[in-house]
Amino acid sequence: MIYEAGMIYEAKMIYEEKIIWHEISIRPPAEEEIEEYKEKRGHEICYMIDGVLPDDGQEILIVTKYGVDTDVCGIDEDYYLESGRSWDDVIAWAEMPKYKAGEQE
Repeated sequence: MIYEAGMIYEAKMIYEEKIIWHEISIRPPAEEEIEEYKEKRGHEICYMIDGVLPDDGQEILIVTKYGVDTDVCGIDEDYYLESGRSWDDVIAWAEMPKYKAGEQE
């Protein structure tokens, strides 16, 4: 609170964070990629993801044709989303914003 000449004002903190969206594109795998994947993993690959992808366990924002939502990226042999969504529905992703209401630095 700010006190000034008998008046009380409530100060509100303004927090601004830039969100950087990483667009991804989905494409069918090339014949060489299909063979290489099948040799390494024992089954065929359905699609390839081009673009920067998040780290394992990273909380992210995702954009789909339905809007923006949160998810967690997982990596075992392949990339997956913990929600069960498929990466081929994702248009772009961003790191989860750092600010959390009520926390002070």
